[in-house]
Amino acid sequence: MTTAYRVASVLIVLGFVMLCQPFTHGLFVWGFPLLLCGVILFMILDHIPERAPTKEDSHG
Repeated sequence: MTTAYRVASVLIVLGFVMLCQPFTHGLFVWGFPLLLCGVILFMILDHIPERAPTKEDSHG
């Protein structure tokens, strides 16, 4: 599940950078929805319990 957390974190950072850049209005407009998607994804992932490791997960 760490990959999903990384995706959420990247979305949050990209959204924030897009909101703070002064060059392109199009990036600014899409910055908040991207930031919001990242925050929502992070919150959803934070509420999903970790699954217990099974025998199939161990390779020995």
